[in-house]
Amino acid sequence: MISQEMTEIRNKRVMAALNMEKTDRIPIFLSGQMYYNFIDPTMTIADYWRRPELVDEKLIEAAELPILDEMDSAPTCTGIPMETFLQSFAAMWFAKMKVPGRELGDNVLWQIDEQGPMTEEDYDTIIDKGWEYMKKELYNRIGYHPEELPQMDMEYAGKLQKRIASLGKTTVGMSGGLLPIPPFETLSGARKLSKFFRDLYRVPDKVRAALDVMEEAELENTVKAMKAMPGVYGFIGGSRCGCDFISPKIFEKFYFTYHQKLVPVMQQNNVKTWFHMDGNWEAFLPYFREFPKAQCIWDPDHVTDIRKIKEILGDKMCITGNVPPALTSVGKPEDCYKYAKDLVELFKDHDGFIMNSACSVPPNAKQKNIEAVILATLGK
Repeated sequence: MISQEMTEIRNKRVMAALNMEKTDRIPIFLSGQMYYNFIDPTMTIADYWRRPELVDEKLIEAAELPILDEMDSAPTCTGIPMETFLQSFAAMWFAKMKVPGRELGDNVLWQIDEQGPMTEEDYDTIIDKGWEYMKKELYNRIGYHPEELPQMDMEYAGKLQKRIASLGKTTVGMSGGLLPIPPFETLSGARKLSKFFRDLYRVPDKVRAALDVMEEAELENTVKAMKAMPGVYGFIGGSRCGCDFISPKIFEKFYFTYHQKLVPVMQQNNVKTWFHMDGNWEAFLPYFREFPKAQCIWDPDHVTDIRKIKEILGDKMCITGNVPPALTSVGKPEDCYKYAKDLVELFKDHDGFIMNSACSVPPNAKQKNIEAVILATLGK
């Protein structure tokens, strides 16, 4: 079968899952950035900076390995320099990124280094001068200047995408790239978490007024990003807003308002909302039932009980799940197989399930463990 035909099959499979329809088999994503270890165990995470083209090549080779080639998702090769991607990612919280081979050891995973450049007085600046004005000021305070970061080599990126296309993986992908995160999350980084949580009780009206300005600005930015980069779904992360962090009252007043505006805007632009939700969201799951069926995808890590997720959201949205990174890194193949098989059994009557890692496949995941998850998903 030629790669184009395989891509069409995978696209049909993935779209059926996202639309909560019958699939020929469960789609398999298992997204991760360190599969190069399966080809060359001597490589380190620092090679993303030192030998990025070699990393891309080994990621592609890993995607072609027996059993691993059953994954529907493409390897994480984009052509975007990792320095640029990660510093831009950290800047969403007005933070910096410590990277391996520089601030960290060669094989230590990159780490967000919070800066907390925003003051309490800056809430007034947001209200009076707007979020875009404040955003630029905060970027300057942390020394984030995107024009100074390494730029993508377009010629290389084009060749890379042709190479990836030859694998026959799904092309159902993200719209807008790094879409704005919920403003609640943004402020938690800009102020630092402890100060921001204090603000919620000391100056709640001022925080809410600033969030009103920020939410409208980020909705506009989201629409612009989606139009500039079309795709099937938009990635929206959540990490500091689960029920282990905030109360239902805080959730309703300061956090969920953005999603209530965002999801309809994305739907109007024919883009699904991919909720990548780290942490415990069990107490807040019922809130997400208000969104239209098959408009959203719930992509959890392993903290929220996936049985509860299915119980509460199973008739409303596609669910991905949720093989724990600890299991694929230090567990045994038979344990990984059993976990994945249990997920298959749990979702056997559910139209709309994608086998995935909880958040991401870790750098030290064992090849036999990933193979076991895939084989269990395939029923082999």
